[in-house]
Amino acid sequence: MTKEKINPYILIGSRINKVRIEKNIDKSVLARALSITDSDVDSIEKGKSKLTMDALFIISKELKTEMNYFLTGIPNSRVILASDILDKYIEAFKFISGLSDKQKQVFSEMLQNLISSSKNSQKK
Repeated sequence: MTKEKINPYILIGSRINKVRIEKNIDKSVLARALSITDSDVDSIEKGKSKLTMDALFIISKELKTEMNYFLTGIPNSRVILASDILDKYIEAFKFISGLSDKQKQVFSEMLQNLISSSKNSQKK
């Protein structure tokens, strides 16, 4: 039994169609922005036409939706970027390095209590 290959253009096209309809935007708006016909937009939304990154960029701009959503199906509010996480760690280290020795000791004790408390609540 072979696994059926999923056409990514169908997924991307259906997401474009969904967003366009949700935002009540006519196909002709996308067609004008892309310099193509309404039926070409229809082909894109059905996954029959391959999209260039340039075209996807224009579509995302017209639909005011991040390109990432069309490619992954994950709304931006749920995407956590590694750079954002790294920025938070750097911010935390800068904060901790600015503490006095006494403050670092208190902070360390609070952190240990928090970790112990978290482990205890997970066991329950």
